[in-house]
Amino acid sequence: MKSTAICISLGRDNIKETLLDLKEAEKSADIIEVRIDYMKDINESTLEELLKKRTKPIIITIRKTDEGGRFSGSEEERLNLLKKSIRLKADYVDIELSSGEEIISSLIENKENTKIICSYHNFKETPGKIKSIYGRIKKLKPHIIKIVTFGESINDNFKHFELLKNNKNLISFCMGLKGQISRILGAKYGSFLTFASLSNDSKTAEGQIAIEDLIDLYNINLLNKNTKILGVTGSYAENSLSKYMHNVNFREQGENYTYIPFKTEKEDLEEFMKNFKKFNFFGSAVTIPHKIDIIKYLDDIEDRAKKIGAVNTIVNKDGKLTGYNTDCKGAIDALSKKTELKDRKVLVLGAGGAARAICYGLKEKEFSVIIANRTEERAMKLAEELDMKICPLEDIYKYNYHIIINTTSIGMYPHINESIVEKDFLKGKVVFDIVYRPMMTKMLRDAIAVGSTVVEGYEMLLYQGIEQYKLWTGKEPSENLMRKILFEQLGKE
Repeated sequence: MKSTAICISLGRDNIKETLLDLKEAEKSADIIEVRIDYMKDINESTLEELLKKRTKPIIITIRKTDEGGRFSGSEEERLNLLKKSIRLKADYVDIELSSGEEIISSLIENKENTKIICSYHNFKETPGKIKSIYGRIKKLKPHIIKIVTFGESINDNFKHFELLKNNKNLISFCMGLKGQISRILGAKYGSFLTFASLSNDSKTAEGQIAIEDLIDLYNINLLNKNTKILGVTGSYAENSLSKYMHNVNFREQGENYTYIPFKTEKEDLEEFMKNFKKFNFFGSAVTIPHKIDIIKYLDDIEDRAKKIGAVNTIVNKDGKLTGYNTDCKGAIDALSKKTELKDRKVLVLGAGGAARAICYGLKEKEFSVIIANRTEERAMKLAEELDMKICPLEDIYKYNYHIIINTTSIGMYPHINESIVEKDFLKGKVVFDIVYRPMMTKMLRDAIAVGSTVVEGYEMLLYQGIEQYKLWTGKEPSENLMRKILFEQLGKE
């Protein structure tokens, strides 16, 4: 049985649309919050109509403007509506701590059958004193305590996790994009409820997650105190497609894991890794810009990742963090599906982190590799490390290759009509572009037009993800399911 309820928050400006949304929300929510402060036609009559037509518990919230709400009436009018909600047997009413202890105590004393939620909001930051704020509210003896702050850093979420671990009948999380992990993981740490929006277009707070994503993507109804936490650590973690691949497999295979974005800036990485260990997060993918910097915070690193000099996967085994690199194998596996991996001459375009991982994999297969990069110095450094050759970008057309691999960002959205090489040069070759947004880059379109074999970038994403899944769970995921999910997501873009 799940310990955390899902509450859909509704914010319509009239009773008609509110009732329509209420009917829809009741299909998937355990509780519905109605933001009365959004409604222009609210009065005692419409309030009574709303409460009569509910089939699930309702929270009546009339948020004042200095607490991020929209109520334009007087404080006396607001409090009268809250009192009327209690007389009409609302399941819950929300009253802010800033309303004053006397008013809060009066509501609690006259609560009848209604449960009182006393809430604190900070829309600028997550103060270090949230434990003392909790203590202040607890003295007032409401049924539920709610503490919501703004997440300036991913590390702010852990202050809420600490609070949730030690207290019951508590709602505690961060707002904002960097606070989304606390909206999801509240279900692991015992939050009384977590808020969701009915859709991506109807959010009532920054960072709110649509109900469809909470249930179908993050498997929130399956999360509990034993759930193992995985994710992707990076500055743009929210853009990663890996959450779709992994979470569907976890659900299909009955694995008690969830995979979420850990949006982490460079300046937050060290503290995040301390929290990662302290809260026993089970593992993470690693993406831009942390693949190198994260190494210093690990206890061990596998030989391949050590030689490549970059980590894209972390496994936490009994408190010991080990780094791996699955990009290398992912690229080689993608290539192997389209061509024989022997006696091949390869041109690698680019000399960044992805090129480094791919070149190492090519070296393991004893390929003859030439590296070409806009900045020749970077190409030379990589070539010297791996005993490969370099070629000035303008001279690549002088030689013949079996395989061409683009590891640069050229052709990536929004520059979808750019290619790093001329169309005719691709004829008769295997062409691999690691860019997967869009799925079919100009380079790949050109290669198909001249009859060449192509390897799409999403194939590398797929196969490196399969390796990660095996490292974390010790099991084989469904490749077909992962591929289907990737196709669906990329097809939406």
